[in-house]
Amino acid sequence: MASSQAIAQRKRTWARWGELRSPQRAFLTLSAFCIAGAMALPLIVTLWRGLSTEFSLWATLWQARVLPLLGNSLALAGAVTLGSLVLGVLLAWLVERTDLPGRKIFGPLLVATLVIPCYLIAIWHVSFWGPGGLLERALAALLGASIKVPTIYGFVGAWLILVIATYPYVYTLARAALRSLDPQLEEAARSLGAHKLKIFFKVTLPLLAPALAAGGLLTAVYVLSDYGVVATLRYETFTTAIYKQLAGRYDQAPAALLSTVLIALTVILLVIQQRLWGRGRHYYKASQRALPLVRLSVWGRGAAMGLVGLVLFFGLILPSGVSLYWWLESIARPNPAAALWGSSLADLLRYAGNSLFSAATAATLALVLAWPIAYRAVRYEQHGLTRLAQAGQALPGVLIALALALLLHRFVPSLYFTIWALIFAYVIRFFSHALQAVESGLARVPVRLEEAARSLGRSTVSIWRRVTFPLVAPSVAAGWTLVFLNALRELPATLLLRPPGFDTLPVRLWIAAGEGFYAQAAAPALVLIILSLPMLYLLRVGDRPEVRHGD
Repeated sequence: MASSQAIAQRKRTWARWGELRSPQRAFLTLSAFCIAGAMALPLIVTLWRGLSTEFSLWATLWQARVLPLLGNSLALAGAVTLGSLVLGVLLAWLVERTDLPGRKIFGPLLVATLVIPCYLIAIWHVSFWGPGGLLERALAALLGASIKVPTIYGFVGAWLILVIATYPYVYTLARAALRSLDPQLEEAARSLGAHKLKIFFKVTLPLLAPALAAGGLLTAVYVLSDYGVVATLRYETFTTAIYKQLAGRYDQAPAALLSTVLIALTVILLVIQQRLWGRGRHYYKASQRALPLVRLSVWGRGAAMGLVGLVLFFGLILPSGVSLYWWLESIARPNPAAALWGSSLADLLRYAGNSLFSAATAATLALVLAWPIAYRAVRYEQHGLTRLAQAGQALPGVLIALALALLLHRFVPSLYFTIWALIFAYVIRFFSHALQAVESGLARVPVRLEEAARSLGRSTVSIWRRVTFPLVAPSVAAGWTLVFLNALRELPATLLLRPPGFDTLPVRLWIAAGEGFYAQAAAPALVLIILSLPMLYLLRVGDRPEVRHGD
């Protein structure tokens, strides 16, 4: 029965494709192929440049650079993934299944850490824990002696910040999965005399496996692509090594070779993620009844509150407090206006304007370019170009910058170091968000509405303007916001591709913090966080964590 329905659906789909006029079919197909090819171009160029490198360079770099970087990157990715899985599942279980005091408040707060870019969290932690930082200064003032705090630099510091930055991915997926589980499964185990811990490990945890696999692999991919945190904490990975090759020596061959290895790792993880998610079993409630909350003991309640408090302290309270401290300290300086705004209010507005313009243009362009591919995939079930168009998802910002540098420097040098090169990098980097949003919106629009309008003699443009777009608009708006917010916070691609004199908010705070001028970094950081607040709406409880930090 199911197969006959699928065959009938396929016939109707091909009939709709045949109803399109030849020029329309040609335009839709040609535009979709061109756009998908453009999105995949950085991946193709980087792989071609890396694989065409002389074998002698491969042999030299393999021992000297690739193996150490591979060990560092995999160790950090594995440790962060494990930490995020444990922390995310535990917090989701406490919020969803226990009588934790204030759990309705803690629920959204535990996701709000994604509002602050992870490199900004790292910067403020360094200014607090680092040598000569706020903690050492406070201890010296209180004790009257110089006290050295254990260093935050290195593997441990990078691990801590990245766990704080990535656990919300696992947390939101685990929380949504806990809500969708049938309570009868746990009730049956309880009726057989199983203890709470046994129920959790034998019943609940296996049912969460698909969500945890997706969240864990998403975390691992994110760690491999991160630049801002590992650069701030001075822990060398592939992204920092590639950036140094480009920004310092501008040596493209070793950078492309290192990029090839990083791309291979990322693609492997993405393929595993898709297969596990596709094969994973998903369970849904047969009953709408909610399970009774697990009553925590006094000690358990105290431990749970302590854990939630620590997470919020490291992820929200400390970064916000340090940012506020540096901002207030800048006011007390001899020239408070200049210190308050980094250099001047006019400069800050210019940085904000540059950020808003480039991010808004990239978001708009990404949505426009996503339309032909999404329409072809949803309406005519031609999905071949979808994965190709999302190739940028496998590329960190520094790799996209490398690929565009290779292309533009050789073929279109007039576009190199221009605002349009930067915007194109943003579009490639976050095109998957736009494509998924448009596909999601189109899937909710009944085909019969368009067919009815077409039977009344409406043109394709009229159908799109009066029928399709009004129904797709909410999804398009969400996709635009996702691309905009991610482009607004993107750091490595902006550092490598920005035109001379074109500074954005992330660039200014990064430069100021890198030179130790934390007071000057406070104002751009504050404005960036304020502009990122709409992310709270997109990250409301139950949403999928589609937002990525800008490295």
